[in-house]
Order: sequence, then structure tokens, then C-alpha cells
Amino acid sequence: MLKITNEIILTAGPSITHKEIEYVTDAVINGWNHHMSDYLNKFEQKFAEYIGVKYAFTTSSCTGAMHLAMLGMGIKPGDEVIVPETTWIATAAAPVYVGATPVFADIDPDTWVLDSEKVEKLITKKTKAIMPVHLYGNPVNMEPLWKLADKYNLIIFEDAAPSIGAEYHGKKTGNLGNAAAFSFQGAKALATGEGGMFVTNDRKLYERTKFIGDAGRDPNRPLAAIEIGYKYKMSNLQAAMGLAQLERVEEIVAKKRQIFKWYYERLSDIDIIKMNAEKPGTRNLYWMSSLILDKKAPVSRDDFMKKLRERNIDCRVIFYPISSFPMFKGVVVDNPVAYDVPLRGVNLPSGHDRTEEEIDYICAHIRDILDVKTPGKVSMNQPTGWLAFRDETNAKLKEYKFAKEVDIEKYCLPLKKGQKTTGRLRPITADVINKEKEIKLLAEWRKKVLFWWPANFKVTYEGTKKWAQNTLINTPDRILFFVEDEKNNPIGHVGLYRFNYKEKFCEIDNIIRGKEKVFKGAMTLACTVLLDWVFKTLKIKTAYLRVVAENSRAIQLYERLGFKEIHRDPIMNIAETDQTRWIDIIGNPYLEVKRYYVTMKLTRGEWAGKRGK
Repeated sequence: MLKITNEIILTAGPSITHKEIEYVTDAVINGWNHHMSDYLNKFEQKFAEYIGVKYAFTTSSCTGAMHLAMLGMGIKPGDEVIVPETTWIATAAAPVYVGATPVFADIDPDTWVLDSEKVEKLITKKTKAIMPVHLYGNPVNMEPLWKLADKYNLIIFEDAAPSIGAEYHGKKTGNLGNAAAFSFQGAKALATGEGGMFVTNDRKLYERTKFIGDAGRDPNRPLAAIEIGYKYKMSNLQAAMGLAQLERVEEIVAKKRQIFKWYYERLSDIDIIKMNAEKPGTRNLYWMSSLILDKKAPVSRDDFMKKLRERNIDCRVIFYPISSFPMFKGVVVDNPVAYDVPLRGVNLPSGHDRTEEEIDYICAHIRDILDVKTPGKVSMNQPTGWLAFRDETNAKLKEYKFAKEVDIEKYCLPLKKGQKTTGRLRPITADVINKEKEIKLLAEWRKKVLFWWPANFKVTYEGTKKWAQNTLINTPDRILFFVEDEKNNPIGHVGLYRFNYKEKFCEIDNIIRGKEKVFKGAMTLACTVLLDWVFKTLKIKTAYLRVVAENSRAIQLYERLGFKEIHRDPIMNIAETDQTRWIDIIGNPYLEVKRYYVTMKLTRGEWAGKRGK
């Protein structure tokens, strides 16, 4: 039986770095008044350059961009727009917004995108446009569509929502028709939370759609309008994140393609599944790594997904046929592939932060569910690597935090000076919520050291009780120990927080001396015992901590333990309604610095050397 990881591996997720944080923070601080469009302008310009088009403007969503495109291209009631049967509903909704009729075309069984060879039979005198969708980042075969567009004088509008960085014979998607729309919804490869982009080489179309999307405002009179338009604008804050993402686009595309490669290496030998295709002359983004179950598979698609989720592997279906939805009741279609293949399809975890070890785990379970013998390359004893480390560490922390009172002694870490036991570290367990005396102690000690904390707020008994429940007990990667003297009286506390399982590090947290009149070196000894536990029992490789530079007493303690300063960050003071916070200074280089946070580091090797072990 395969091991099951304790935490769910999610289907999607963006890639966020310091660049995104810096740009957005700069937009928050400086992006107003005369600078209110700085990031919007840069994002649009750079995006157009990347796609290879002349014009681009941001929108609040890809759906909004498609609606504007329908209006700008003159699509009207009575017109028909050919769309693929398998896609997100917005593709079909956009023509409906302007009173036109979506006509559903079948898909290619290998690529799952619009089957270009089946489009011509759907063209009538009412047909005005074809909307190919580069589903999951796989480019549609465009050459047949170009020929049809010339032959019947049709518009080609690309729904390029999920295909940033995909290519068709050397050209980026979005530059393969009259115009296109992209999505930056949070699950997409490039994300701004929500948002979209309209792109084109047609100046008149660009100007018309942008005008309609900006509320139909009169360019010559402030606060006046000359048409009923729409409010489909993106904010400068979102554009700041978008620009940062765009500057990393090839890195993001490469990771998406790497994730699919990992899946393909581990699953391509299974004859009862089919995975994303990449036709010659194209570059597939592989926004979602997906598979189609063969009809001969031992489980149905729904049972397969259920079993994946039971093993903490997130997944989702491939899009349903749009004509099957109640809004299109009565529409007659002949799309056998769209009514078959996607209904056997599953999107696998494909977020940017997925690792090879996670893919190993997922693929081992896929093979197990399908009852397919696993090749030697993939271990059946999953999870391994950092997944196993995470599960083992969280299990250990949970064991300590939820220990019963009658068993608490075996979870205490003794404090010894030579051969003499001078106290212990006692884990703060879940029943602290019911211990009024301990909550009062924590509240009292929090008040005492609040000056050194990132947030200064009013400390109350009830607030401390909520903190203990939500931020301590209910947080999987956090644990706190009471430091107790030889009579088991609490004199302070020490803890661990923010575990990074991939890199095997954590933060030393909440080192607080609550009572002054205790034996000399009490907190140094407490931290020593805690670090022994960190490095030996939890097998952490590196311990970090952050401390205000002015807190010289604490820094001296950490230096005695062997911690070394690796950098210091300027921080600024933010006054809010219920608290004052100290945060990193980003995007405001001219602010007078009044305080620094010092980051300190200690490795397992350095600790072993110091301890002579």
C-alpha cells in the first residue's frame, strides 16, 4: 500500500517572487496621480512586444476583452461565431453578450482544440468570425482557418486565454488572427489575480475596443461620454504584478513544460491513458498537464478523480461540452469527439511550484489506481524526499501539540546544567485554551515584549486565547514550549515557526523571558535544548531567526548560540486603526530608516561543531 501525504497537492498556483512584491508595493506607494498608469503603460507595451503585435491594452478579465472584441469587430444580433465545443463558457458567452449565436464545432481527439478541418461545414451566410481556443496552451492548427477566413471574408479572433508563450510555426499565440484575448486569472501561467489583455495589429480595432472599454468617454471633455461603454479597466496595481510576471515569462513557461515532461517520463508507457499532444511546428505551454482515460481503463473518470483526492492529489475535469448546458437547450450539434474525449479527461496538479518529488508521488498513485506495474524509476514507497520530510515533521509537531496531559512528561525536553536537571521545555498543547492561568501568562509576557514585535497592538486575554487557538495550535508548522524551572513553574517560552520542507529550514520563534528572577543562563539553556531537538530529532538543516537590531540583549543570546547575521533589512512604521506595524521597506528608497530587522542563520553542521559532536 502506498503512503499518503498529509497535505493536499493543489492543481494550480502562480509563481510569486520578490520582483512581484517589489513592483506591487511600489505601485501601492507611488502609483497615484501623475503615476497612476505607469505600470499599465509598461505592461501593455512589453506585452505587445512579447506577442509580436502592434497594440495591446489591459482589461479586467479575458471575458471582458472578448466582449469588447465582439463589439469592436461589429458582431451583432443575427450573426454567427464558430467556437469550439470544448472550452470555458466565456468563449461562447462573448458572442451571446452582443446578441450573436455561437456555433459549436468539434475538437481534435489528440490536441483537444478546435478541429480546423471540421469548421467549413459550419459556415453559413450569417457566419462573421471563428474563435479558436488554444486550450491548455496547445496552439490550434491555424493554416486551414486562415484559408477559410480568406475564402469567406471571416474574422479570426483567438481566445488565447491559457496560452501565453505558446507558439505556432514560430509565431506566438495572440498574433495568429485579427485580434486575441489573454487571461491573467490566478490559476493561469501569468497571473494578476484577475485580469486580461486585448491584442491586435489593427489600429482602428484597437482604438474602437479601447474606447468602448473605457466607458465610452469623450476624449475632449472630462467626465463626459459620447456612447454607452463598459468599465473593463485593469488597475495599476494588477499591472505592476503583471509586468513582473511578464519579465519572467520564459522562466514560467519553461517550468510548465518541465512539469509536463516529468509526468510524461513517468506515465507515457501506460497504454490506457493519453496525455497532452504537441504537434510538429508548435510549442505547447502545457498550462495544465492532463490525461484522458481510455474506455478500457479499470475505473471511470469520476472514480479515478475520487481516488486521487482520497490520496490528497487535487484534480479537476476537462471542460464539458458547452452545448450540453441548459442555456443552449435545443441546439443541435454533431460533435462526437467533444462529447466523448473530454468526459474522460483529468487535469493533474500543474501549479508552478510543483516539484519532481511531488510528480513522483502523483504518478505512483496514478499507476496504483490504474493497476499498472510501476517501472523501476518510480519508487512505490511514496512519499519520499521533501514530501516525506514534511509529513514526518508535521506528524511530530502534531504529536507534541496534541499530547494528553497524562502523557506530557514524555514530551518534555529536560534542561540540564552538567548532571543537574534545572527545568524542562514543556510543549504548549491544545488544552491551553482551557487553562486560564497559562493564557494570562502568555498575555502578560506578550505585553512585556510587544515593543520588539513586528506588530504593536492592544494585548487582551481574549485576543491571546484566539492567538493560541488559531495561530499556534491550528498552524501545522508552529510549536511553542514553555520554559519551566525545576519546580515546573513557567519562566518563559521558545518556539519554532515557518518550516520550509523543501529546503529543510525553520525559524526560531517567540523566544521570550517572562520572569527575570530565574537561574542564570536559563534562556540560553532553553534555546540550546530546543536547537538540539531541531537538528537531531526534526533533522532540520538550517535554523533562521529575525530580530530587531536594537534588541542587543537578544542578539547577544543568539550570537552565544552560534547564530551569525546574514543580512539586515530596513523597516518602516505603519500606523493602522488597531495596531502599529513594522514592515520591510520596498519601493520607497528615500524613506528615512529608523529601524532594521537582522536575519541570523545557524546550520546543523555549525551547531554540531559548536557542541563538539
